[in-house]
Amino acid sequence: SSEAAAAARQHIVDGVDTETGEVLEDHTENFGNESNSPAQATAPAPELTVVATMPLRHRVLAQYIGEGEYLYHVDASQKKEILRLEMDTDNSYVQNLLLAAENVEAFKKAIEHDIHKIVNAVKKIFPVDGKTPELATVIQFLKTWFETEHIDRGLLVKEWAKGNRVSAIQRTESGANAGGGNKTDRNPDYEHTLDTLDVEIAMATLPMDFNIYELPGSVYRRAKEIVKKKESPFKEWSAALRATPGILDYSRAAIFALIRSAHPEFYHYPGRLQGYINANLTETDHENPTEEALTAARHTPEKDAVEEANRQLAAARGEYVEGISDPNDPKWVKTG
Repeated sequence: SSEAAAAARQHIVDGVDTETGEVLEDHTENFGNESNSPAQATAPAPELTVVATMPLRHRVLAQYIGEGEYLYHVDASQKKEILRLEMDTDNSYVQNLLLAAENVEAFKKAIEHDIHKIVNAVKKIFPVDGKTPELATVIQFLKTWFETEHIDRGLLVKEWAKGNRVSAIQRTESGANAGGGNKTDRNPDYEHTLDTLDVEIAMATLPMDFNIYELPGSVYRRAKEIVKKKESPFKEWSAALRATPGILDYSRAAIFALIRSAHPEFYHYPGRLQGYINANLTETDHENPTEEALTAARHTPEKDAVEEANRQLAAARGEYVEGISDPNDPKWVKTG
């Protein structure tokens, strides 16, 4: 009976009957598998290694050879390919990727899914069959990727793939991509953000003309003050432009031209102001503004522009400035 069989099994340990001492033959390997062929019975199981248990360099290369597929484990042939790539010092692309990974702290602590995503992002931005990226550039991207919110990483990869080496994804008040990272007429070493845009907006609202690329110190200081105090019309222009998708892509000349060409009363009417921006903020070459845009921006590259700006600011402060102030104004009349 089944009860008797169960009782008998209780006395069997490692193939030995503990009551009789008899060594029993093991027939369990074929039980229920009578149809197995000899080849099937002797075929070794594939040797699989879980990727997460491997050294960092091998974990990176595991996702590298996955061709977009997430690899949870690798077999013997894949492991052999990983070792070959690691030792291939002539492959600058792979060696730079490995060195970059080892030089970014967040990468060394990353989970496998993040390693998979970032390795494939690198391959998308810097195609393997294209020009090998500099080590410093790869490190810069890896750091930026890990510092970026998860929701923005896809957008970051798109910007880098277009050649825009943005250090962060900036968003407008509505959540739209504010742009930035592309080449404009600004200094290439200058990081343009929504905050630096505010300073440009403030400068554009000032009445005087000046060199918009070599900013007079007095103009810059006054603009910073305007931003800090949230003065009008800066405040209204800032709110409208900060809400404009891709606003950081536009040249400084385009921003100045837009503001300085507007009707002076537009800022009182948010709807009309936004309509004006939508209709007039157009530019095809952000790096090389047209002569028309520079003229509308009242860009004056002459050497005396700084002095003229200082004179205008002095007059605005209430000081008497020859050629600007009205000499017949009673406040300038000297009393005995």
